[in-house]
Amino acid sequence: MAQTLRGLLAPVKSLLAGTVTFMAGNSLLGVVLPLRMQAADYTVALIGAIMAAYYLGLAYGGLKGKHVILRIGHIRAFSTFAALTAATCLAYEFFFHPAAWVILRIVNGFCIAGMTTSIESWLNERSSNETRGRVLGYYMLAFYLAIALGQTMVNAAPVGGSDHLMIASALVGLSLVPIAMTRLGEPNLGDLRVLGVKALFEASRVGVIGAAVAGILVGSFYALGVVFARQIGLGVTEAALFMSTVVIGGLAAQVPVGMLADRFDRRIVMSCMLIAVGTSWGLLSNSIANGLPLAALMVMALAFGGAISSVYPLCVAQTFDRLERKYYVAASGRLLMVYSIGATVGPLLAATLMSIYGPRSFFLFESAVAIVYALFVLVSVQAGHALPTEGREKFVPLPDISPAAMALDPRTEPEETEPDTAPDQPANEATG
Repeated sequence: MAQTLRGLLAPVKSLLAGTVTFMAGNSLLGVVLPLRMQAADYTVALIGAIMAAYYLGLAYGGLKGKHVILRIGHIRAFSTFAALTAATCLAYEFFFHPAAWVILRIVNGFCIAGMTTSIESWLNERSSNETRGRVLGYYMLAFYLAIALGQTMVNAAPVGGSDHLMIASALVGLSLVPIAMTRLGEPNLGDLRVLGVKALFEASRVGVIGAAVAGILVGSFYALGVVFARQIGLGVTEAALFMSTVVIGGLAAQVPVGMLADRFDRRIVMSCMLIAVGTSWGLLSNSIANGLPLAALMVMALAFGGAISSVYPLCVAQTFDRLERKYYVAASGRLLMVYSIGATVGPLLAATLMSIYGPRSFFLFESAVAIVYALFVLVSVQAGHALPTEGREKFVPLPDISPAAMALDPRTEPEETEPDTAPDQPANEATG
């Protein structure tokens, strides 16, 4: 087994190392920035607007980042995106102004989308048709763990200083080392089949609307969750632990949710996850307000994270069930666009409510969105017949940043040619 695992990861180890470092830095940034704005007495509405700008850049990067890669190549494109991201991490300190931070967040989101597109298309190139599903699994593992690791790094220094920004910049910069030393060839990012949003909506209203709902829920939480935690009395360390526990819950839930989604009507499973989001978030918020022990709060955070992270992959699976396989990659790109729009709008709405009605309105907003859409999905179950389980694709957890990872999904059409599977090593590195 160990030899098999080594053989599987050898071609992509530099890509996974690069992913862990830049995602950890970006995750740290996502926690530190709202804390710094809160310490500077920015209004919640302003914090939400600035944090939402990241998802606007992410959406634009998902659409246009590929063109940069095609023009200058993967290594140079990744280096450009990483250098810009590292520079923006430091620029937050020198341009501490809301208008400047909105621009920096847009640039940050665009570059992260470009970096993940580079990594994910490379992963596909270095994976055979038999191994790409497992490679995607290890990529998702590295992805989630890097986010959780970055969030816990907020405890490394006081929030008011520049140490966190320098750490984030250093981590993003270090991601260049394994990528610059790679011998990997240039992956193919050829044109995909086109699939309009209208056609996608006609195929699966539940999937398309659900992608927007998932964006609203996840975008709101990652933009304002740490602000909410601080407003209701958690310390910085406890707030960071709360955020990272939600991420770990999302990782832990993927396998059991996938088993349920493959066995039962995906719409029913989705409704259950949405209701779990609403109820767990409400219980979590009330429990924090009532002084429940931290350990009990973390258990609830695990449940909340598992539920909220499952909505988007369920929407993808629900949509794929109603499309021809040749349209899967194109559909994934469109769903991510819809998701990113929701993630941009969500923090704006949540922040507006919090600024008017206080921190309690945040969990009411998240709960209401989740439960209302759960009811909509249940109505659709009554209105239409479920597809037989034998004719459905398997549930696969997916990242929500770049559509390039879709090519790793074993549900998509196999590549016509097999990639070279020689281990990814620097040119001067001896094999051991």
